[in-house]
Amino acid sequence: MHLIQIPYLKKLWHDQRYVLLILVLSGALFEYLYAWVFFRSPMSGFIEGYFKFLPAEITSIIGVKAGTAFYQTQMLAFGYAHPLILITLSFLPISMPARYISGEIESRNFDIFFSRSIHRAIVPTHLFLFIMVSTALQALALVSGTWVTHLQFSIDLNIWDYVQVALAAFFFYLSLTSFALTIAAFQNERGKALSKIIGIVIFFYFYDTITRLNQSLKGFLTFSYFRLYQPSDIILHKTSNFQGILICLLLIILFLTIAILRFNRRDL
Repeated sequence: MHLIQIPYLKKLWHDQRYVLLILVLSGALFEYLYAWVFFRSPMSGFIEGYFKFLPAEITSIIGVKAGTAFYQTQMLAFGYAHPLILITLSFLPISMPARYISGEIESRNFDIFFSRSIHRAIVPTHLFLFIMVSTALQALALVSGTWVTHLQFSIDLNIWDYVQVALAAFFFYLSLTSFALTIAAFQNERGKALSKIIGIVIFFYFYDTITRLNQSLKGFLTFSYFRLYQPSDIILHKTSNFQGILICLLLIILFLTIAILRFNRRDL
């Protein structure tokens, strides 16, 4: 029995190669265009002026304060937490567990797959491995987009700070992957697994937003899942990147273990 099933990884690659290519290219292109719009386009001065009039609650959520020496670095950092980037980075971690675990259970495809001498743990572990490589490529693409803008537009920044943000994104979305794998391992239908994963992620996101907006709820912000990935705070060294990565690693180990154990013991 082989621990690494190359044919299964090839299947995942064959199914997702075009999706992954689009996600990687769109991430790099977004960071490039994002920097151009905010710092080199004819609208850049208007945008900065507009940010000066935004309420403090909104600017605290975005992590950008116009008129300060950190405006440029904060704005670039927000590009790594922009809703479009959040959707891009979470697409595979959310969709693949639902499709390749719950969806395969629903369609009874595992009856044929496990008729050979293949351990059940192959499925969740190889899904995690594929998404891990995919997330690493997307994180690298984000940094590449920022680096190109740094060279072309002569934007003064420390590229190493954005490498740290990309590293935080890598571990954050791997923790999301392990969480999604756990939910999928308990479900028999692809649609239900997908809706539950998306629903819980949306709840986490709005929990973070509401606790930031409401001063009386600030104490609950400590328990926000999205506190583990705050690009602006990482850039300004307001938070420990090591601590966030460590918590994500613990979550990965916990939920990936639960997903493997549940998948190994459940009826297929």
